[in-house]
Amino acid sequence: MTKLLRHYNMIVFLTALIAVPGPAHAKEQTMTPEELERQQQLINQQVLQTYAEAGTQPVDPGIINMDVTSDSRYTLGVNDVIEVTVLRHPEVSGQYIINQEGKIQYEFAGDVHVAGQTKDEVTETLQDMLTEFIISPEVTVKIIGYNSKVVYVIGEVGQPGKIFMRGDTITVREALLQAGLPLLTAKVEKSKLFTPSANGVPEQKKVNVKSLLYKGDLRENLVMKPGDTLFIPPTAMTKVMRTIQPVAAPITTGAGVGRTVTTGGF
Repeated sequence: MTKLLRHYNMIVFLTALIAVPGPAHAKEQTMTPEELERQQQLINQQVLQTYAEAGTQPVDPGIINMDVTSDSRYTLGVNDVIEVTVLRHPEVSGQYIINQEGKIQYEFAGDVHVAGQTKDEVTETLQDMLTEFIISPEVTVKIIGYNSKVVYVIGEVGQPGKIFMRGDTITVREALLQAGLPLLTAKVEKSKLFTPSANGVPEQKKVNVKSLLYKGDLRENLVMKPGDTLFIPPTAMTKVMRTIQPVAAPITTGAGVGRTVTTGGF
C-alpha cells in the first residue's frame, strides 16, 4: 500500500509540473511538442506502474508506444497555424493563422484559401503562386498549431479536458494517453463514447477501456471524430466517498468572528 501511494504521489507531482502554472511574475516557459510528448510519456509510465502495483490486470506492453498520426494527412482548419519557409527568401516566409474564412494572408498573393487542404497541398498551391515572382521556389510548409479539431476526455483520468487532434481522427487509446490514462478511481469497463448527432441527441457507444488497455483488445479502440466526448465514470465506492466526504464551511458568529463547522454530505 505504501508503494502504491508513493507511485500515486509521483503521478500527481509530474502532472503538476506540466499543468500547473508558475507565479504570475515568473517568466513564461514554452515547451516544444517533442518535450511535451516526453513529459506525457513519463506520466503514462508512472500511471501504468501504479496500476501494476495495485494488482490490476497485466498491462498491454504496447500501450505506451502509441501510434502518432502523420500530419501529412491532416486537413487544415480555422485557427490552425502553419509555418511557410521559402528557401533563400525570408521576405515570403513566416507563420500564418488560418482565419474564419479558411484563408491565410500571404505576401504577394493576398488571401489564400487553405482550409480543407493538407500541408502538401498547401505547399503545391504556394509554389504555383510564387513562380510568378521567384524562379523555381523551394517551399516547405509545417503545421505548428493544431487548433481546429478537438475531442474531449472527461471523468476519472489524469488530465480531463480538451484534446487537440493532430489528425482528422483519433483513437480512444490515443486520446486516453494524452489525457493521462484512467485513475484508480475509474470504472474503466463502463466507459462511454458520445458522438454529436443532427437531431441534438448524442449517440452513445459503450467502451471497455479495461479490455483495451490491459488485454490489448483492439475491438474497443474506437475511432473518435472532432466533437466526440469520451467519459470515464467513477466506481460506485468513489461516488459514495465523494458524497459523504466532510465539507468545511465557514460560519460567521454574531460577534463577527468566523469559525469552521464540519458538515457531512447528506
